[in-house]
Amino acid sequence: MFSGLKIRHWLFLVLGCAVGLAIGLFITWQVWPVEYYDTDPIDLRTEHKEDYVVMIAAAYTQDNDLDLAATRLEALGFEDPRQMVLHLFRRYDEAAYEEESRSLARLAYDIGVQDIALLPHIETPTATIEIVVSPTITATLEATVAPSPTEPAPEATAAPTEAPPQPTSTPTEPPPEPTPTPLPPTAELDYQLVEQSDLGCSSNWGANYILVYLQDEHGRGLAGVEIMVSGPAGEDSFFTGLKPEVDSGFADFLVTAPGTYSVQVLSGASQIAEAITFADGCPAENPYHAWRVAFRRVSQ
Repeated sequence: MFSGLKIRHWLFLVLGCAVGLAIGLFITWQVWPVEYYDTDPIDLRTEHKEDYVVMIAAAYTQDNDLDLAATRLEALGFEDPRQMVLHLFRRYDEAAYEEESRSLARLAYDIGVQDIALLPHIETPTATIEIVVSPTITATLEATVAPSPTEPAPEATAAPTEAPPQPTSTPTEPPPEPTPTPLPPTAELDYQLVEQSDLGCSSNWGANYILVYLQDEHGRGLAGVEIMVSGPAGEDSFFTGLKPEVDSGFADFLVTAPGTYSVQVLSGASQIAEAITFADGCPAENPYHAWRVAFRRVSQ
């Protein structure tokens, strides 16, 4: 009888504990649940931290306060905030979220991420290529296509009764090479040089580059076209279209030695981008130098 009483006591004790635990959980979860406020960003879950990075990038596009954006990123406690911003940029870019991709690309670029995939989202190189046309090239091409109005002038300089003037006595007749560079006539060109821009020194390139863009007649990128670069180490050829995330007509050339380089299209008659100079003049804080060159296919 004593052992039965003891068992009942234990049963009541266990039952009381269970009921007390249930009542405590009910009060904790339903009556007075824990409320978090003034939580530090570092305490957020990973997916919430990623959303916070997107909001930081959106805010940066509005206030242009890079120091504030960097402070907010550091508060999230990432081991490498730059890689996190780059990772999110790639994810949103693949999902075709244009606005978020643009703001993340700008933030990544400005905090020092060195990735060439960011360039189309921060400076729209294709649009620049369509607008920036060297006036000297246009003038040269027009002079080559249109016959010079002064060509028949030698006939007017001689008197009607005189014999035709000797070649040595016609100083007004221009020499046979009027252009400074040995380019074929425009009618025979397949590709025209439309931009040659010195992008200057920066810490964001990661190395010295020549950035080449190739377009069709309507300004669309052309892939699979062979490009040749000549420089101090000789000649090297490569093809456009290997980095479609930048542009379908894009190709980049890594410059490993200082000196002067030239670029031309090998798949047809092409003008030549010359005097592309790389020297050791960049400061230590912006050690890398880049040029941008663009060719456009000529309508036949």
